[in-house]
Amino acid sequence: MKSMKFLKTGILVIPIFLMGCQDDDISVNTDSNRRIEIAAPAGDITYQVADLIRDIDNEYVFVDEEGLVNVKYTRDVDIDWESLVNLRDFNDTWTYSPGLLFPINSSVNVDYTEKVQLNHRADVRYDSLNMEWGALSAYLMVPYGTEGNITITIPEVLHDGVPLSYSFYASGNQRIFQITEDLSGKKVIPSQAVDSSYISVVTSLDLSNMVAGDVVLEFSLVDMQPGMAFGYFGQQESARPDEELTLDVFDELEMDDEIELFDFYIDLKVNSEIGVPFDVVAENLRFYDENNSLIDVLEVENSNQIHLALPSAVYGNPIGASETSFHISKSNSANIVEIANSYPRRVLFDVTSFSNPDGETQASNFMGPSNVLQGEMDIVAPLWFRTSSDYLRTDTIDFDFNDILGEDSDDAREVESATIWFDFYSKIPVDISSAAWVVDAEGNKIGNLFGDAENGESIHIVKAGVPDSESGRVQNPTHTEFEIVVTQDQINDYLDQNAMNIMLETKFFTDGEEFVKIYDDMSFKADVSFEAAGKMPSF
Repeated sequence: MKSMKFLKTGILVIPIFLMGCQDDDISVNTDSNRRIEIAAPAGDITYQVADLIRDIDNEYVFVDEEGLVNVKYTRDVDIDWESLVNLRDFNDTWTYSPGLLFPINSSVNVDYTEKVQLNHRADVRYDSLNMEWGALSAYLMVPYGTEGNITITIPEVLHDGVPLSYSFYASGNQRIFQITEDLSGKKVIPSQAVDSSYISVVTSLDLSNMVAGDVVLEFSLVDMQPGMAFGYFGQQESARPDEELTLDVFDELEMDDEIELFDFYIDLKVNSEIGVPFDVVAENLRFYDENNSLIDVLEVENSNQIHLALPSAVYGNPIGASETSFHISKSNSANIVEIANSYPRRVLFDVTSFSNPDGETQASNFMGPSNVLQGEMDIVAPLWFRTSSDYLRTDTIDFDFNDILGEDSDDAREVESATIWFDFYSKIPVDISSAAWVVDAEGNKIGNLFGDAENGESIHIVKAGVPDSESGRVQNPTHTEFEIVVTQDQINDYLDQNAMNIMLETKFFTDGEEFVKIYDDMSFKADVSFEAAGKMPSF
C-alpha cells in the first residue's frame, strides 16, 4: 500500500542541528601535569506536531477537538431543482362568435371564459404564487362597426389584492386593443380542477349592436417565475449521472510505501431551503488512481447505494434550512480503507433525488429563491498510522573536537577520554531504535559510537511513550538515557579522518496490526552533553 510522505515531513522528520559548545565548564589543574576537565551540554531539540503544522503550507491539515491531527478535504455538489416549480410559457388564440347567440343589430351581453393551466404535471398543484417576474400580453380585435364595452378580467391574478381587469370601449374604427402587463410583484391564487391549477381569462362583451364577424383574442404568458410558491409539487425526480469530483488533497500529499492509514471517513451532507422532503441517493462511487485506473466501487453496508432522507425546510423569516448527513468509515464499509490507501485522484458517482417520497401530507410544499439542494462531500483522514517497514530518519549534531578544545588540533589530541550522554524524552508511543555515527564534513560514516554491528551493540532502543488508558494519549514523556565513552585512540582516529558531526539514525516501527494516533502535542526531545578529561601541554 502507498502512504503519506506528509507524515514523514510533518510528523516524524525534522533536521536537528545541535551546535557544539566551545570551552564550556573548563576546569584546569595548575599542577605540573596540567590536567584539564571539560563538561558541557552539546545541544537539545524539542519537536511538536503542532509546531510543524503551522509551518506546513497545507490547507487540508487540521486538529480536531481531541487534539488528533487530521487531513480534511471538502467538495461541493449542488443538485438543481429548478424544474420543481415550473410555470410553462403559454400562447393561444381564441375566437368567439356572438352572432351565433344574438341577432344582427341587437344588444349583446355575454361572457367567454378560458382556462390557462399553470402546472406542468398532473400530480403538481399550485395553491399560491408570489411572482418574481413574468409578462402577460393580450391582443383583442372586434369586428368593424362594433359599439360597446369590452372587459378582460383575470380573477386569479391579483395586484394589491384586486384582480387584474382591463376595460375598453369599441366604436367605429376603434376595434383593436392591446394589453401588456408586468407580473412582477403580483400574486396568483390559481383555481383548481382535476389535475389542473389554472387561471381564468374572462372576456365580457356589453355591446349596443351586434355586427357580423368574430371577436379574436390572442393571449400569452412568458418568463413566469415565482419568488415564492406554495402547494404540492408532486413526486418528481432529478438525476445527475457521472458527477465527478477531483481529489486534489492527494496531489498535495506526496506518497511512499512506508505508512498506511488506519481509517478514512467520507461524510456526505445535504441541506435545503426548499419546503419539500427529498430522498437523495448517491450510488456507484467509483474511485480512480493517478493513472485513471479504477481502484474500486465503494461498498456501504454491502451495497453500492447510499440513501439520505432530507426533511422539508421550515417556512419562516428566515426560512429554517433542513439538513441530513451520512457517515462512511471502515465500520460500515468493507473497502473504504483499502481505497484510501490507494490514494484516489478522482471519484465518479451518480446522484438522484426524489421529491415527496411519501406522497402528499398535511404540510404544504413551498419553494422560494433557493431551488438547489446543497450537497457536500467531506473526506477526512485521521492520522492514525502504521509503518509497514522500518522508517529511518537522520539527525545531525555538530560535534567537532577541535571546536570543543580550541583551534589547535594538538590540544584535542591530549584528551584522554570523552563521555557523551544521550537523554531522550519521547511522547511517541512506539519504540525507536537508534544508532549514532561519527561522520566527516561530507556525511561519510567513520564509526558507530554505539558499538560494532557484529556484536549487536550498534543499536540502542529509545523507549516508547506510554498512552493513558482512558484518553489514549501520552501524557508524560518516557525518559531513556545512554552513556558512551570515547577513548583517546578513537578521538585521534576521528581527528585523522576529519570527523565533524554525529549523525543519529532512528528507526520507527509499529509492530503487526498496531496503529498509532498522531496528536498535536506528541513531542520528541533529545538532550546531548559531554565530558572530556586530559592534559594540556605547558605553554
